[in-house]
Amino acid sequence: MYKKILVPLDGSEKAAKAALHGAELACKMGSELILFHVAPSLPPYIGGRPNHLGDIQQAIMDEFTKHGHDAIAQVKDDLKAYGLNISSCIAVGQPADEIIKKAKETGCGLIVMGSRGLSEIKGYLMGSVSNRVTRYANCPVLIVR
Repeated sequence: MYKKILVPLDGSEKAAKAALHGAELACKMGSELILFHVAPSLPPYIGGRPNHLGDIQQAIMDEFTKHGHDAIAQVKDDLKAYGLNISSCIAVGQPADEIIKKAKETGCGLIVMGSRGLSEIKGYLMGSVSNRVTRYANCPVLIVR
């Protein structure tokens, strides 16, 4: 039913729990599991001393990317026992938009992701990544709490 399952990771416990759920589904359905991390983009710097701030921005982006690689490596290690075909990738941008784009590009039949656990009022006012993905993805989305 689902040939490819996308699991967005942010390094949180809820994302790791969602990855385990996605792995169980992939195992039962013979699906490929795609682990995906989105590093947030930083606004471009305009002003004096661009080299200094450019170096700082690059260091921050390097740290975001390292965090993504670490999160993916940890989850891959946790999922070894499932014997799945697991691929992974990292993108830079707005998380919900990049998750929706990746699911469409790779032809995923399902997105399995953790919820942030925002209160109802805060979630309504601010929105959340899982809420945006659920509303705009072109495939089913399973939110794991």
